[in-house]
Amino acid sequence: MKPEDLTASLRAVAALRSLCLVLPHLPTPAETERLKRFGALMASPGSATPHDVEALVAGWQDWWRSGRIDDLVAMAAELPAGLVQQERRLASYLHAARELNRKGHERR
Repeated sequence: MKPEDLTASLRAVAALRSLCLVLPHLPTPAETERLKRFGALMASPGSATPHDVEALVAGWQDWWRSGRIDDLVAMAAELPAGLVQQERRLASYLHAARELNRKGHERR
């Protein structure tokens, strides 16, 4: 395969990626169910269990997209001890949110 053969494919992939970045996120049916559970956890974060990790990830991902960084950090403080640290995705969102808070929300 020659480099010029890849150029058209790479341009097409780049164009598709650009399009995906401007489209709004629409939750899948499974994500919608997780977000319902997340709604209950918002009212009572201390009741979260390891079984609620997927709901927390879905909710925090939604908050991240909408810029609710402060809410994410506040909720993390109310979750049971160790729950965030046991799940890489939650820990990543929390770390990134704290960094943004530290830097004054210089997101994007």
